[in-house]
Amino acid sequence: MFYKFSLFLIFNALFWTINAKHKKSYYSKEDLPTLTLPWGTYRAELYGEDGETVRFSNVRFAKPPIGPLRFAAPQYPDAIKNNKEIQDSSVGDNCIQAFPPSKNSNVTAEPPPEGNQSEDCLFLDVYVPLWALEESNEEQLPVIVYIYGGAYIFGGKNTTFNIPEPYSAYDGKGIRRITDNSVIWVTGNYRLGAFGFLGGSYMEQNAQPNAGLHDQRLLLDWVQKYIGQVKGDKNAVSVWGLSAGGGSILHHLIAYGGAKKESLFQKAAIWSPSFQWSYDRAGVLQETFSNFATEANCADEDALECLRDADAETLKVANQNVVNQRLKLGLFPFGPAVDGDLVPDLPANLFKQGKHVSTESLIISHVYDEARLFANKEIKTEAEFTNFVTLAFPGDELAEVRQNIEDKYPSSSYDNDQQTRLRAVLSDSTFVCNNYQIYQAYKKKSKVYATRYEVPPAQHGTDLLPVIWDEEVDVAGLIKAILPWLPVWISNVLESIWVPLASRYQKYFAAHALTGDPNYLNGGRGLTWEVTTDDGKELTNALKVGLQYFNPNHPFYTLGSDGQVAAASCDFWSDLAEKIMIITGNEKKPTSFRTQFYERLWGGQIEL
Repeated sequence: MFYKFSLFLIFNALFWTINAKHKKSYYSKEDLPTLTLPWGTYRAELYGEDGETVRFSNVRFAKPPIGPLRFAAPQYPDAIKNNKEIQDSSVGDNCIQAFPPSKNSNVTAEPPPEGNQSEDCLFLDVYVPLWALEESNEEQLPVIVYIYGGAYIFGGKNTTFNIPEPYSAYDGKGIRRITDNSVIWVTGNYRLGAFGFLGGSYMEQNAQPNAGLHDQRLLLDWVQKYIGQVKGDKNAVSVWGLSAGGGSILHHLIAYGGAKKESLFQKAAIWSPSFQWSYDRAGVLQETFSNFATEANCADEDALECLRDADAETLKVANQNVVNQRLKLGLFPFGPAVDGDLVPDLPANLFKQGKHVSTESLIISHVYDEARLFANKEIKTEAEFTNFVTLAFPGDELAEVRQNIEDKYPSSSYDNDQQTRLRAVLSDSTFVCNNYQIYQAYKKKSKVYATRYEVPPAQHGTDLLPVIWDEEVDVAGLIKAILPWLPVWISNVLESIWVPLASRYQKYFAAHALTGDPNYLNGGRGLTWEVTTDDGKELTNALKVGLQYFNPNHPFYTLGSDGQVAAASCDFWSDLAEKIMIITGNEKKPTSFRTQFYERLWGGQIEL
């Protein structure tokens, strides 16, 4: 037995040695590869100090969403006759941003991006191992598409930290390194705030609700069409996202109620998927649109025409004003919304009904303390708590729903501490139960791996650290850049144990992207992350990551129950989603204008 095992180790050592040897490139700096699209050709640039990665930078994947394309679905650029002409890729602005009105109004731990902002922002970056582009290479590589977060109001592919040298947050350098430069990394911009997430009945009839989600889908479609040019495997695409990025992926899982058979990705890693329920198409969503139009001096019957004619700076100010108004109430200002088309119902209902796309494998993750950053600090009394619930679920018809919430989360269960009570409601409704709903929908037909991040301070967004970390970066500087408020003693502890903790974390996620099995890069060492199961009450063998787990064979990691992702609380919210849609009548509302138009067109009822 020992002899066979020794042969196995020798074979694997030889395999990886051979693999490592062929991962060298013979391209010269003057002859770097190109990517040719119908609308032009982009030349790669060397990226990183080792000279073994190239980046196709600021590749345009959609027409500028301006003029008549403002608030419209994204479109591929028009083909040009001389598409071999090298395009200028020196400019790739971020989409227009909005920010919390004060430092005390946190909405996410993720940072704003550096650089210019404009509406002409639909660009992507592709990071490719240079060896993969050699003519002699026939291997196709797995692809990771990273969707950034930022509360649906800010963020961008160009996000950097100054620690003190600029450090790119979303270039995947740590993950690419941990895979021995054997994965292609893609990230791109999408429209934010009012530019990307206006909803409501007026938008449904005249423009494109959830435009930001459609931008992401065009990016994923671009990968399907063109990633093969740089030796990417379109059938081995993983989509990753944290916070709003995770919430976006959740909505791609239920896109069109699972009716479309298009395969935009095969695997996903979803960290802390977050979004606020937005379902009242003729009510709250329409009111938000009207508020934005009013702020932009476009409150008339031709609001859309006025908004499309307005200058970008006017809309940027209007967008920020609406964000300020909503955040002061403790509510998300923008995000994915039910539209009768891409999002036909609340995701909880669609997951429960089995109306979702298929995947090979999923990772779902959350942190121990999801809601602390988001809880409105002004809520201190029972009356203020009740008022918040009313703001979140307005209307006389939802009085029973509001009472259900107060009964489920009674003040007495939290020692009459309204902040703790509020955090419990937000944690379940906006974060943790999203994971539960995904797990329940996919556990029988896919492999689901669940994890909980408990590393101090274990607050929302802090698990971004091990995702973007690279072994050559100053750990202390990175921690300070992302978590400037963290006590020094915690920073010192994290710095002392960071390399073994974060490298193991990255191996799990990178291995999943490579093969669908998070244990693929373990080399027979460490804790085996098993497919997640449950006992009908809670998850029973989730991977838990924390400093308190001292097993010398796999420090900081253990398998155990996750009582936060629990049936008792999450079934309540699933049932409430169904109840809300019935009470408000949104489940009976006709599908969107766009959907009706195409259904009638396909049915021969109208002609173009």
